[in-house]
This record gives sequence, structure tokens and C-alpha cells, in this order.
Amino acid sequence: MRTQLFAEKENIKENINSDSFLKKQLYGIEKDAEVFIKEPVRSLRYSDFKIFYETGSRKEYEYEYFYHRRRLNDFAILAAVYEDNEEYFQHLKDAVWAVLDEFTWALPAHIPFESSSGEIKTHIDLFAAETAFTLAEISVLFEGRFDKTVAERIKYEIRKRIIEPYISGRKNSWDELKNNWSAVCAGSVGATFLYFAEDSEIKTVLPRLKDTLNCYLAGFGDDGACVEGLNYWIYGFGYFTYFAQLLYEYTGGEENLFENPKVRNIAMFPQKIHFKNNKTVSFSDCGNKFIHRYGLMNFLAKKYDGVIVPDNSSALNFDGDSCYRFAHLIRDFIWCGRDEKSEKTERSAFEYFKEAQWYVKTCGAYEFASKAGGNNESHNHNDVGSFLLNVNGRSVITDPGRGEYTADYFSDRRYEYFAPSALAHSVPVINGNLQKEGETHFGKIIEADGDKLVIVFEKAYDDNTLQKLVRTFEFFSDKIIITDNVKFSKDQNIMTEHFVFEEKPSVCADGLTVSGIHMRYDTDILNCTISEKTFAADYDTYKTVYTADLECSIDSEKEIKIEINLSGEDKNEQ
Repeated sequence: MRTQLFAEKENIKENINSDSFLKKQLYGIEKDAEVFIKEPVRSLRYSDFKIFYETGSRKEYEYEYFYHRRRLNDFAILAAVYEDNEEYFQHLKDAVWAVLDEFTWALPAHIPFESSSGEIKTHIDLFAAETAFTLAEISVLFEGRFDKTVAERIKYEIRKRIIEPYISGRKNSWDELKNNWSAVCAGSVGATFLYFAEDSEIKTVLPRLKDTLNCYLAGFGDDGACVEGLNYWIYGFGYFTYFAQLLYEYTGGEENLFENPKVRNIAMFPQKIHFKNNKTVSFSDCGNKFIHRYGLMNFLAKKYDGVIVPDNSSALNFDGDSCYRFAHLIRDFIWCGRDEKSEKTERSAFEYFKEAQWYVKTCGAYEFASKAGGNNESHNHNDVGSFLLNVNGRSVITDPGRGEYTADYFSDRRYEYFAPSALAHSVPVINGNLQKEGETHFGKIIEADGDKLVIVFEKAYDDNTLQKLVRTFEFFSDKIIITDNVKFSKDQNIMTEHFVFEEKPSVCADGLTVSGIHMRYDTDILNCTISEKTFAADYDTYKTVYTADLECSIDSEKEIKIEINLSGEDKNEQ
């Protein structure tokens, strides 16, 4: 049965010849490889490795680490396409050898500081698992072509670093996680076993791998929404799919993880958050740019009726993944080709993901998304009750998405950073207090249809005097009315309506204008302050957003109502 694994690899040249997107990708890889051909393979340095433990910065070591993977990707694709080109194949062998030379395939950010040398070398994190999967698949892709020394060393290193540690029963941090880690790690380790382990070893570990993958699926409700966002949907569900298909092939169809109805719902998630101008919902550590993996989406569309394949304008290019994951890339070339242009399939006017507590609405010129849920989610932001608004394909009220990944960003200091804090989200500030993180801080959608959304979220705050906070959105074809009903158990309170904009708003007589939108409110009771915030969004990448704070004093214990009207800008007022 092992010979049936990944038989689709034989189609790569035929697919390129018949697919304009793949021709473009191949051309880009050829140009990219020209740089690598002119320079020697660089070794990873210990001085870079230890920076994370000294300063918390990940970028120095990870840049060089992923540079190795980029080189490996380029020459693996080129050597597969141009089989007679010995130069490409020699560079592939050198790229493989360089990865085999790495002391560990795991990243410093994922290895406990005081680990022994043996623990460091055999630590299985996301990238150690992915690397083993990559090398195993490349070995199969070029079966019989590698020198014996290279072929045997690939198997040796994979067995010592992945197969033996896992089969020993050693516990991993991701064994029972309900997020992308469980899918990527278990999927990659599982694929590596299917390629390189003995059948008896596969039989031993398969129940454990499936338990971990079930933990991954348990992180979703039946609605299929990924609270980690689209980027992590691609990552986690991609590797779940890659392993599931290999397992299906290995068992001759007896093990079919695709039969689970929840898996089908997860597969349909991206099309429900695809906005105009290739924008998307940017909750959690996710960006607002809609992207997809060409091969993955084509495979899922063939697997499930109703899955929409986006057009190529949002497909990631060969260099669009900063981590250069081979499993994604090779399947772009091998799982291509949709039978019809299903991206024009009609979609619902709104989507309510009850388990995730997400609401998404499209209405003519505008697109809207809001959420409740808890402030204890994977890649959590303190954002219960927040929302975003796009108009005519432009971001107006925004969720800025992720910040730069550092040691502190994933520590108890996380919410000192702007991006995951409540300040980066359009939610109220109560008596100077921001929303807090943790499972005791949450909100709930109590009504959701095409015309109205109602969120109760006073529990998102640590303020015992806040007795009620209900946010209502009323939707019309040309406007949205936001109403916050608030009640305190004491007088002398300060309520600040806080909004985050992509572009700088301007103050006008009855509110604000920004990006062709008019935000009207009672300027007699709400005093506006506009600020600018620039923050680190990724390695050496910064983003600027603008905030508007509408502050009012509440001196009564009675329930009050604050209303804000969002509509198209009236040109006659300018």
C-alpha cells in the first residue's frame, strides 16, 4: 500500500503545462533560484540561536532558518520539473544536506531554555514536524535519484529526531491542544510515519495521532468557524487534509477522516469570510487580506460539493508564505485544476457562527463582522463586542490583527502590546478600564438575523459597578445604527466609546467623517479625541491605525442609551 502514497506527484509537469497560474509560479521560482545558485549555503549560527533567550527576538535566527527552507523549496520544484538538469539536482542535494546538518529542526521560541542537548535535537515542534514531513516527501518524490549517502541520512535523521522520540510515548505540548498545533504536528508526524516507519510502528502510533487530530477538531464548533482566523485555518486544516489524504491512500480508503460532517463545515469556512477586494475578517492574530492555497482549495472543492475555489488573485505565490512550507507548495502544483468557476456561487447575506460567536454580514456596498465569545481563545485578543466595517472594498473601522511575535507576546505580558489589547479593537472603555483576558471575561450573542445583532458583554470587564452593557447593531441597506445600553450601580461614571480606523477621521459638526463614511453621534454629550498609533505588526513591519475616543460622563444609576449612526457621507455637507 506504501507505493500508492502521493501518486499524484507524477502529474506535476502536465499540470504546469495546462495551468497559467502554475506557469507563473514556476517562472518566479526559477528567478528566485538564480540568487541561490550564485551564493553558498549558509549555516545556522549559535549566536543567532541564543538571541531569543537573551532578548525574546525571534527574527534573527528564524530568517536564516526559513532561508534554508526557501532554498529547499525552489530546488525541489525545479529538480522535479527539469529532471535532466543536474545543476538543479545538485543544489537540491546541498539544500537537503544543509537542513540535515541543523542541530535541531525546532525553533528556539518553542524549546524550553534549560533543555539538554538531546532534548533540543529531538524536540518536536511545528517546524521540526514539518521538516521531517518535507524531507520524507522529497525523498519519495526523488526516489532512486538521491545518492545512497543522502537517501540513507534522510531516513536516519528522521528516525532519530521524530520517529523514535514519538514512538517512545514521550509527551508533547501539542498532544491535546485544540488549535493549529495539534493538526500541524500530528499531521506532519503522521505523514512522516506513513512514508518511513514500519507498518507495525504505524499501527502502534495511529490511535494516538488520531486522538490528537480529534483534539484539533474539538477546537471547532459544528459551525466550522476557526477562531484563530483564516491564516491559521490554512495552516492547521491544510496539514490535517494532507495527512488525511495520505492515510486514506495508505489504508486503501478504510480510514477516511473526510467523512466527518464537521470536517466538511470546516472546509467551507473561508468562503463565508471572503470580502470584496480580497479582504477578510481579521479577528485574532490574523491579517485582513484574504489568501488561499491553490492546491488545498482545489482538493477540497473536488472532495465536497459546495466548497468555493477563490480566483487566483488571492492565491498565495510561491514566496507568499514566509515560512516556506513545502507541503503547501508541492500540492499547489499537484492538486491544481478546478472543473468549473465555482467562485461565483451565491452566498448568504449573513453568517452566524453560533459556537464561535461570530457574525458576518454582506449588504451591497458594505461588509461587516462582529464577535462575542470569550477572551481566552487561541491567539486571543481582548475583543468581545468588537466589529469591523468595510465599504466598497475599503477597510474603514478595522481590526488591526496580529502584532510581532516575540517571547513577551506569548507571555503574561501579551496584553501590554497594542495588537491583542482592547485598545486595538472597537469596544468601550469603562471607567478607564479595558477588557480583561481569561475565561471569566466573555460576552454572548443573544440575537442574530439579517436585520439585527445583539451582544451582551458586561462580563468582559473587571468592573463590579457595571451592571449592564448591551450592544445592538441594526442593519439597513445604506446605514448601520449602533446602540450601547449601559447601566451602573453607582453614579459618577466615565463611558468611552472607542473606535479603530484604517484611515484618519475628521471631526465635523455632528460627528466624524472617514473614508466616505459619516459617523453621527450626540456631540453635546460625547467629547471626541483622535489619536494615531503605530505598532510592530511583523518582523521589521509596522502598521498605523487611528483611534477615536468618544467620552461621556454618566452621573446616574439609571440605564442610558448611546446611539451612533454609520452611513454614507452626504456630499452636500462638504
